Amino acid sequence: MSVLDGFKEVGERTGGKLTMTVMLESVRFSKGVSEVLGRPEYVKLLVNYERGKFAIQVCDENDDFALQFNAPNADTPSSVTTRNLDLLVATQKFFTFPEVPADKIAFFALDGEYHSDERVIIFDAKNGVRSGTVGKRGPKAGHGGRKRRKIDDVKEATVIGANNAL
Repeated sequence: MSVLDGFKEVGERTGGKLTMTVMLESVRFSKGVSEVLGRPEYVKLLVNYERGKFAIQVCDENDDFALQFNAPNADTPSSVTTRNLDLLVATQKFFTFPEVPADKIAFFALDGEYHSDERVIIFDAKNGVRSGTVGKRGPKAGHGGRKRRKIDDVKEATVIGANNAL
């Protein structure tokens, strides 16, 4: 018999930091985001332009705006990177990326707040945003590699994506 018999944990398991990292050509959600949401196969991404907030919410594959997030039956949580064009366009309403050397990538990191009743994490793009640069991974300049799309035009959108895979 333990002195802790009958006790239960107070609060919610957070699974580590809940971070959305916005880069010019991709957005990465931390391993904690995947874990606290229960490693969902599908999510939907939302934006509130007036309040400057993004949200990621668990949904099923039949939702009109479902995006594949984790592989089916994912055993361990991992960070998830998306190059979803609708999400990238939406993020550029809030962030201006500085010019950086070719071997660097500029980023903005947003901390999230989990709301278990709606299985959603909300990220605030106006408060507490960290920014900086990191070294670029992948092929060195002049060694070929995959050409990336540039986002030249920012369009008004209130719903992010429609049946696009991450």
